[in-house]
Amino acid sequence: MAEPETGGLPSERTEFDLLLERPSHATVSTDTAPHVLDFSERPDAAKPRTSVLEWIGLVFAVIVPPLGLLITIAARIITRYRHHWTTTVAKAATVISIVLTLLLAAGAVAYSIVTEKDAAAARVVAAAQPLCDGLAETPGVLELEAYGWPTEVASIADTLTAMQAYQQHWQQLADIAPASAKDGTAAIADQAGILVTAVGSTQAINRSGNLAAMKAVTDVSGLPQYVATYCTPAG
Repeated sequence: MAEPETGGLPSERTEFDLLLERPSHATVSTDTAPHVLDFSERPDAAKPRTSVLEWIGLVFAVIVPPLGLLITIAARIITRYRHHWTTTVAKAATVISIVLTLLLAAGAVAYSIVTEKDAAAARVVAAAQPLCDGLAETPGVLELEAYGWPTEVASIADTLTAMQAYQQHWQQLADIAPASAKDGTAAIADQAGILVTAVGSTQAINRSGNLAAMKAVTDVSGLPQYVATYCTPAG
């Protein structure tokens, strides 16, 4: 018995045919371009703006550096508290004020040192004036041998009187002399007093020996140099 015709179509589909008819849902991307983040829609960051107080600090940093430094510090604290930044003007004002303040302080110290030296020199000159005036009463005395020690040949009594006058004169000068000249003048008066006592007790005069003893003291007194340094001419 013959099988019924099926119109030339296979009675059943193979598994391969089913796979070919199945729609493919997977797609392969051929886009190999790198992904770029787009920030074009983000707003621009706020720019630091210099405040009026910072400009004032910069001006005073040049004119009055210490005050400018204080103003700038205050301005920077306010700006950082409000905006969390420090402007270039504030930074420049800080540097300028610090540098100029240091220079101003150094100048003040140098000026005070010079001024103090001048004041000290003026005090020494003022203290020397009584001695200068006393020496001026006998002009040219420091140019004489042993500062005018009596060497004239005379009686013992007259020579002793002249020696006593010399000793009293230098004792008066020693009393008014400042500390810087006290030793030199006092040594002259003391040596003269020793010779006066010796002559008075022995009633004998060694004129050359007495003169040599006085010269040994007057030559190291330093009074000519002292007068040249501290005694200002009148007028």
